[in-house]
Amino acid sequence: MTNPVQHGSDGHIDPAAQEQVPRQRDPEPEGQAPQPVRRDNQLVFSDLTHYPVMAQALDNQWLPTELAEGRQGTNAPRKAPGAVAAASAELRRSLVNSGTLVVNRAFFVNNEALYANFVPQAEPADRNAFAQLLNDRAIVPYLLMERDGTEDFAFAHDVVAGRAWRRLITEESDPGLVRLDWDEEANRAVTDRIGQRFTRQLPGLKWLSPPQLAKDLGIPLDLATSMGSGILQDILHWAGSQDHTANITRNAVYKEFLTRPGTDPHHGLLREGAEIVPTKQLIDLMYNLGLPDASGLVALTPPGSPPRRTLQEDVSPQARAQDPEAIGLLIRNLVADSLHRAVDGPNSYAGLSLADIIALRETGEWNTYVGSLETFLHDSFRGGRIPDPDEFSERAATVARDHARMLRTARRAGRSGEGFAREITTMLVLESGGVALQIASGEEVSLISGTLQMLTAVGGAMTVRLEFWDKAARDRRSGLGHSLTLPTLRLGNLQKDWKTILDVYGGPVVETGRVAPARGGQADQQARHG
Repeated sequence: MTNPVQHGSDGHIDPAAQEQVPRQRDPEPEGQAPQPVRRDNQLVFSDLTHYPVMAQALDNQWLPTELAEGRQGTNAPRKAPGAVAAASAELRRSLVNSGTLVVNRAFFVNNEALYANFVPQAEPADRNAFAQLLNDRAIVPYLLMERDGTEDFAFAHDVVAGRAWRRLITEESDPGLVRLDWDEEANRAVTDRIGQRFTRQLPGLKWLSPPQLAKDLGIPLDLATSMGSGILQDILHWAGSQDHTANITRNAVYKEFLTRPGTDPHHGLLREGAEIVPTKQLIDLMYNLGLPDASGLVALTPPGSPPRRTLQEDVSPQARAQDPEAIGLLIRNLVADSLHRAVDGPNSYAGLSLADIIALRETGEWNTYVGSLETFLHDSFRGGRIPDPDEFSERAATVARDHARMLRTARRAGRSGEGFAREITTMLVLESGGVALQIASGEEVSLISGTLQMLTAVGGAMTVRLEFWDKAARDRRSGLGHSLTLPTLRLGNLQKDWKTILDVYGGPVVETGRVAPARGGQADQQARHG
């Protein structure tokens, strides 16, 4: 007998009751071939019923815009300063905003934001928490063609991380492993269709509307226009000249158009040119939507990168008339992307440890919030239907309200029981050309990364960010803060303009040559361009 659902005083389903009511699976098509016998930990995507998502920011090629621009200079360091911290923040944001986070197996060994939690030098608390997230199936590795999580890696990866990964999943945890299909032929067919989709969509980037592209990428209209007649047109012609019997890979696009000559894509070094970073963002976005769309999962795009709507996918009434279910699902995905980007900034949970995340996921507030996401983004759009305006408004408002309650709980978790008494410090951070200057209230000015001698007399972007952080939590992993990124400025001459900035300041500057310590969990907002 099914247990009755208990409603709370505010009309919500109580978290304990929610856990007894898993999401209804879509019916299997009649006449479908039976699935091969699977072990308990061999999953397919329909087994994931607790609001499953995939996060673009865990792709080892992902970088926020300002960090990607720093990979174009000839003096760019081997590792992008701040990249691991940014991806680690996104890992936490994704774990808070999902019931199940599906992660490509490759990323566990080529993305430091992931493997830093289980390599030998990791803190024991982090390693234990990461193992628990795997055991709880809060994190589920995705296998492309492998049948086991320990198979050899046929790509560039961190060797130490590879050994640690095998130990983690054989000795310290028992994770679920998900594939599109455990039948080899069926799995190969679906993965091939994902590659075909990328191959077909690639030439279409040339036809994106420049005004909308400029808005979504945060670039000048003239740059968006020149991309259409320049690099995106070159990609169209190049794609047309490729072997039509094979799919085009992202790696091939990187090597031909984006990666600095003489280096490999995994080095993360980019060619110079204003069009390179926005083109990379388009390629990465399109690539990272393939698997979530094929599996029916929600794709989380990071707030520091372009939203899904940047690809200008067709949701017109004409398109819906041709395939209402597919367009209904696409609209669901666009709504989900906009919703997640609206409620959280890129660093909303960066100050939480993985143990904090686990504790948060056990609270009633978190369960209610994820239940609201599930109800809205899966149930309301089931089978390609689109909720009517009243239902849409009501459920979106419920998600926002439940998120606010959950966020208050997250802040308490991040403060480790110390309450909300805060001494707030304000900092101005200027970043351009691999050089960053921080000006904190009550402290001396610091040149925190790069050196002025490395700058060249060329133009470049300057990012201006205001940070507000809890002084008591400054050097801790717990504690939540806030930041505001202002519209990007353009410098005509990096070397000269930086010198002018320092001359105007006139005070002493301490050159530390290191990146500023990560502030505890800033909830970041991007200021709108005027």
